[in-house]
Amino acid sequence: MRVLFYVFLFVIFALSQAQLISVHVIFRHGARAPVLNVTSEEAKSYFYRGLGQLTDQGVEQARLIGKLLKDRYVNTFVDARMLPTQLLFRSSPVERCLMTIQTVGNTMFLNSTPPVQTVAKPDDFLLVPKLDCDFQIDEWTNFFNLTEDDKKQAKKNPWFISEKALRRATAASQTLQLRSDENLPALILEKEAGLAVPSWFNEEAYKESRTVFYKALAVMASVGEYKSSKGIRVKTGLLLDKILNDIQEKVRCHQKNQKGHISCDRHKLQHDLLILPFLEALGIREETLGKDLPPEFLSTIIIETMLLDGIPFVKVFYRHDPHDVTLRDMTRFVRNCPPKQPLCPVDLFTSCCGEFITADPRKECYEEETNQQLHDWTMTTLSWILFGISVFLLVVLIIMSYLAVRYKNRSVVTIKKVCLEN
Repeated sequence: MRVLFYVFLFVIFALSQAQLISVHVIFRHGARAPVLNVTSEEAKSYFYRGLGQLTDQGVEQARLIGKLLKDRYVNTFVDARMLPTQLLFRSSPVERCLMTIQTVGNTMFLNSTPPVQTVAKPDDFLLVPKLDCDFQIDEWTNFFNLTEDDKKQAKKNPWFISEKALRRATAASQTLQLRSDENLPALILEKEAGLAVPSWFNEEAYKESRTVFYKALAVMASVGEYKSSKGIRVKTGLLLDKILNDIQEKVRCHQKNQKGHISCDRHKLQHDLLILPFLEALGIREETLGKDLPPEFLSTIIIETMLLDGIPFVKVFYRHDPHDVTLRDMTRFVRNCPPKQPLCPVDLFTSCCGEFITADPRKECYEEETNQQLHDWTMTTLSWILFGISVFLLVVLIIMSYLAVRYKNRSVVTIKKVCLEN
């Protein structure tokens, strides 16, 4: 305890001398209703907004993280009047995510609401994981020995694979192996909401169910026993690429702006939604979540970039408990960062995760389809070229034939004229 206390004092002292230049906040949505169904009428009444929707508890959790961010950054880092040029709020187009981030923004700024940017699901490669990639189906085939029918079903509904992982984990659990037909994800949420659950779903079954549920998430997130660098890259590589590039851009701007002639205020504070593969990419998943456990609702990653005596550093914090405002300093656990230092040099941090970064997840996910489209386009172009050449040759042939016939007729007329004169 004493060691942690001294580290905390050192960090506070260091930050007091530092100039904060950018903050990235990545958090999950608040508590929600089960996605597929509930197990009782009481649960149906409690989750009155509908399946998958944010609950009242989730709204309160969002207000709490909003207060945390307000106390930490509003007035001291961003203008309390809410200047859109200083903020970028970005969400996936899912209602529970939009409700969460809007509630956070409303709590941070009392008199105005930050604009939230979003993109339609099919076109959002930043925050909506793509699960229908051909390589992903191939990886799942190796994990689960999928039949051709299974592959077609997985392509149509990828959560079919999550169900397979859930059943596999349930069968391997001594506590739950006879409960494979139970709706474990719903029971977890209902117990956490304080609702009545079956007597067999005691504390031991609840804890084991969270591990089983993690396995169902892990296969979709390409982490844990289902880890895949390419899978992580497609799901979170663009977000990671965007954040690291933004950090580098902010550092360059502030280093060039020592005399204050350039504005570096644009998007000083950014929010995004995505957790599990992002933690895996940073190398801190188990350190933050524990072994084989899913992230809590509104679990939060905060990445602060600062200048200390003109030298750029990064600090990484994680907030685990949705009912608490405590931030745990994870900087020393991040891949590439010095293990015994409270600050991570920007050049080390931004080179942490090369194998998980991509600027074009669409191409990586749909590579074969893209190649086929390129092939089709090439063939179409070649066809048009050949068609054009054919038309040109046909026109030339027609012209030459016309000229040949005309020349022949003129020759006949000339010969007749000569014969008559003679």
